[in-house]
Amino acid sequence: MSPKHIKLTLAGLWAVALGGLGLVADVTSSSGWLMLASTAVVPPLVMMRYWNHPHQTLAQRIEQDLR
Repeated sequence: MSPKHIKLTLAGLWAVALGGLGLVADVTSSSGWLMLASTAVVPPLVMMRYWNHPHQTLAQRIEQDLR
């Protein structure tokens, strides 16, 4: 699985989990839903922005050049 797919899967699971938590916790106020939505959206966006691909190792670079 590529890092891009892992990031998207984690972000989706996080948002779904917090949506379910909001339903189970019976959030009824608009401020509660706003806080829940920001908690469901902001951490995945930060993760997607700052989780970089690992750098190539020397062996990977050599193997790529030999192809």
